[in-house]
Amino acid sequence: MTSARELKVRTINALIVYFSKFGNTRRIAEAVAEVLKQAGDARIVSIDQLAASDFEPADLVVMGCPTHAFNVPAEVHAILGALPPGVLAGKPVAAFDTTVRAWPLRRLRASPKLLDQLTRLGGRPATPPQTFFVWARNPQKTGEINLLREGELERARQWADEILRQLGKGAGEE
Repeated sequence: MTSARELKVRTINALIVYFSKFGNTRRIAEAVAEVLKQAGDARIVSIDQLAASDFEPADLVVMGCPTHAFNVPAEVHAILGALPPGVLAGKPVAAFDTTVRAWPLRRLRASPKLLDQLTRLGGRPATPPQTFFVWARNPQKTGEINLLREGELERARQWADEILRQLGKGAGEE
């Protein structure tokens, strides 16, 4: 099977934005960036450092956050809500979240809601939202930082490959 890394995909300038409390969502963002860099430039920005101007050079925006109370964290809502309307006009966007278990209903995860917010800012979905899983432990009590379940970083890389595949199809590639 040919990976997107081997496909001829136009050079991209990707912006990967994340919100991470304990570092697990950041690690997923880094794994996605690792693959996207093979097709061009991939810049990672913590959402608290995000400026509207960061979107200007990007021709792909990937955003991720943990699921908090079955939703996008309040901090992420506030920052996205302060962005100018249309800031993502026509740009391909993708969203992911980290959560503790496989919720049976999509609406109980942050990523579909995050993708909706990116779409309201003018983005066009490049691929369905994705969820990556962490162990249900409280790092504040246990001292554990790496709570990603085994294989999730590789799944993140595969998802990034899928994003590139979708972009390649959009550029006329098969």
